[in-house]
Amino acid sequence: MWHTFVRQSDFNNEFDLPPLDDLPRVMPYFFVPPMENKPQNPIMENLKLEKMNTSIPPRRLHPPLLPKELSSWTLEIAHTREQERSPNTVEELWRNANIRRLGVNNGLLSWDRLRHSHYNAASSTPFLSEQGDVVSTSARYYVQPRLYNALDSTTQVTQKDLLLSLKKTVLGLSSQYHVWDPMSERFVQVGTENSDRKGFILIDGKDEVVSGSFIQRFLKIGTLLRRLELFLLSLRTSSVKDGPTVHSLAHALSTTLDFLRDVLTKCPPSEQQIRATSEDFSLLAIWSHYASYENLMDALVELYGRDYNLSPEEYRPLDLSPVPLLSHIYDHMKLHFERQSPTIVRAVLAFLLTLTSQEYLQEVAQSVGFEGQLSQNGSIPGRKSDGLDMDDEEIEPDIFDLLDKIGFSYPSFFPLKVLYILPAAQKSLVLLQVAQPDFFMPFKQTSKSSIRWLWMEDEITAAWNDLPLPANILRPLHFATTPSTLLPFPTIAHNPDLLEFYIFDLEPGGTVSSPSLQVKNDSATVLDTFIKRFPETLPTITPTLPELTSLIFKDLMEHSASLSSSLLSLILNSTGILNFPSHLIILRSFLLVASPAFKSRLLNALFSDAGEYETNDTAHSMSVQSLRRKSGKAPKEGNQPWAVGLSPNLLERETWPPVGADLSFFLRTVIVDSLDTGRETEDGAKREQVVEEAGWRLGFAIRDLPTGPGRDKWLDPLCIALDFLYMDYKPPHPLEILISPDILSKYQRMFTFILRLFRVESALKSLFRMSTHRTTANFLFPTLIQARNLLLHFRFLAQTFVSNLAGYVFDTAIGGNFDPFIEQLSADKAGQSSQDQKLGNTTFSDVFELAQRHSALMDDILSACLLRSGQRGVGDLLRHSMELVLEFTIVVGELHRGRIQEYQAAPLVEELFRKFCTKMRTLTKVLKGLVDKGPSSMKFSLEIHNDGSRRPVGGLEALYHLLIRIDFTDWWSKERKNSREEPSET
Repeated sequence: MWHTFVRQSDFNNEFDLPPLDDLPRVMPYFFVPPMENKPQNPIMENLKLEKMNTSIPPRRLHPPLLPKELSSWTLEIAHTREQERSPNTVEELWRNANIRRLGVNNGLLSWDRLRHSHYNAASSTPFLSEQGDVVSTSARYYVQPRLYNALDSTTQVTQKDLLLSLKKTVLGLSSQYHVWDPMSERFVQVGTENSDRKGFILIDGKDEVVSGSFIQRFLKIGTLLRRLELFLLSLRTSSVKDGPTVHSLAHALSTTLDFLRDVLTKCPPSEQQIRATSEDFSLLAIWSHYASYENLMDALVELYGRDYNLSPEEYRPLDLSPVPLLSHIYDHMKLHFERQSPTIVRAVLAFLLTLTSQEYLQEVAQSVGFEGQLSQNGSIPGRKSDGLDMDDEEIEPDIFDLLDKIGFSYPSFFPLKVLYILPAAQKSLVLLQVAQPDFFMPFKQTSKSSIRWLWMEDEITAAWNDLPLPANILRPLHFATTPSTLLPFPTIAHNPDLLEFYIFDLEPGGTVSSPSLQVKNDSATVLDTFIKRFPETLPTITPTLPELTSLIFKDLMEHSASLSSSLLSLILNSTGILNFPSHLIILRSFLLVASPAFKSRLLNALFSDAGEYETNDTAHSMSVQSLRRKSGKAPKEGNQPWAVGLSPNLLERETWPPVGADLSFFLRTVIVDSLDTGRETEDGAKREQVVEEAGWRLGFAIRDLPTGPGRDKWLDPLCIALDFLYMDYKPPHPLEILISPDILSKYQRMFTFILRLFRVESALKSLFRMSTHRTTANFLFPTLIQARNLLLHFRFLAQTFVSNLAGYVFDTAIGGNFDPFIEQLSADKAGQSSQDQKLGNTTFSDVFELAQRHSALMDDILSACLLRSGQRGVGDLLRHSMELVLEFTIVVGELHRGRIQEYQAAPLVEELFRKFCTKMRTLTKVLKGLVDKGPSSMKFSLEIHNDGSRRPVGGLEALYHLLIRIDFTDWWSKERKNSREEPSET
């Protein structure tokens, strides 16, 4: 393309360069004329061009001269050398070849006709690719010659030798032409395993592409089979700790490999046919026959992460834990079902899942005692052995530890209903065995003897109609050896129970020749039968795998539901210590202070409503210290301010919080005396067992609370908090699930709040006794009339607020939620028929749902009393309002004792009244905002359900009742201008 110049220059001299003017110009070899500036008409231009081409005279053909050898074989008449080289003669040659008809002779002219073995019969097609093997191969090799590389290893083989070699390679064995490379885990051509040389095998009559394509399928199947064998070896080296699922997987994979070797050995052509036949085989038919097995091998190695295109370093690790392993197999099988893979692929994957999951499903069945199956070691099913002897009476099992050892992860093929019911059933069985060690549930006889996969249509139909299932074709192999075939000495009599062990009485080596004892592995036959019976599609009653799994787990789900219902019925209907409603009544009576007897004794023990400051000049009947006090020694009046509302017995030692044996004995007596008035049975013979044991299950305790700025009010008896004192309850073992430590903590928070409320109520009663008409006129502000009126007004507002709050807490928050819950349990206890229980028409499905409802009940009560952590702001407003009322009573008490003067108490009362009004106004405003933000049902909630049962008032929904009680006429919401109602700061 480029012109060169001929100027001679001395290039050794860097300054001796040709001048630029001497360089020739670079001219283009073609020229495109510019288009004319006029409208274009392509149609007319094409017509003109066609007319011009038709008028041009034909050009003379100048074909290339043929070689001498080809012309001598193709010309029918001998010609001279000059005529052979003549262009006219060559042109005539091709023209005659095109128009002549040779009949039975092949009219194809090619280099291949030079060989004597050329097939001259006429061909039915003119295409080279459709000619014989030798012709098409020669043509392709001539048109597309392979680049020569000295490192390549090319081997020419015949079909017979190659097929004999591939029959070994496809089974994963090294052969004459291919050997196994352990580094890459592939079959490579002989001579290239330890070098970078490439190997090519050419079949006679086939080119490199066809030969490589044909051999590749056999190499791939053999390579994948060998890789699976190596994976099987790694599975067999696993320890016992890995669990039975891994060993089941190894057995299933071993059976699959045995089946593949068997069918691949029988694939045509057999070794005898190859050796006996001298003619060529149809390689396409042979190659196509192995296609299904290649698809199967691809599915298997993809399952185990050993794909053909991966090297050993790139293998994907396989989690051998039971749950992820079974989930992985199922998901892989489900993918091939969705792809509509060949039947053999889906059948083998179903076989692998069935055998691998057999042990795991059996463990799941044992964990709930399905069909009477219990764990062999006698331990509680569903938990791992911890080395503790459960039969030891001194070691009492911890319920929560037992339940925590129950796993909550299940394979992905478990239906959602089973995932919800099965964990509850496993825990229910644990609780039943703890509550009743001799518990036995009459298990229902179902159509299935155990949980197993159903694939055949007759099995699925039988399970759907609750009929006995057909025999399982994948059952474990049993060697049916009758004693008659083993008894060389039939005259010896044996115990019929030991007849199966009669073989051990034979002489050593006596059964070597016995054919009945020869072990025959028929696992491959079982798999072959399974594949042949495997349906093309799932039946219409279970068209998808999720529907099929629901049918498989139907009996297990029903059994689990029955097991959970049994435990629930035991807890609700038991007449002994496990009666849960009785424990709820104890909790409500004592920790929620709903029992009148306990409330009166608790108020007498901890609080006082006396209108005078008591100096404890008389011995208290319940105080050991007062009984030991020496006679004639009068106690001194304390120097501390009067803790209005508290019992003076708590301040005998002048330490706070009060500790010692006196307080413990006093509070212990409160519980015992309250239980003495408990409800007895109808015959009056004895009390219920729950009430009898409540004496040692209930107890008071003192705890240390955090200290610091703003957190040490519990150390001051003048403050409202009695948080250091709490009640504890120890439920029996199975009921720890229903009365857990978390639920008990909610009861204790309510008990602390109730003690605060009792303290303020007692202080207000003391205030009323101090502020009678005579006392007020003589001692409380005798000269300050405005302060006296403010005291009476403040007393009225405080009493209204505290009494309404106490009524709301006990009647609405506690009674409005707890009583409907008790009624609901009573309805489940006596109102459900057997048919309703069978259909699951019960309020609670299991004890764990009952525990959740119990916890939700306490959450609603805490929310109604503004004690939840999310209600800290409005809860502090309520607590501060109560504290201001208590401070008001303490100031009046100090004035009543004469420790301060009226001119000192008046501003204190005014300040407390102003703060109290501000807190109450803010509290009602916040409550009104909470009620307005809530649903409309918070204001207009029906207390009766359609079926006649009471409806709980709820948590936040109950705040409307509190707002109505403390601000029914919007008194606190209105602005007050009367100085008597809300005094100014001046």
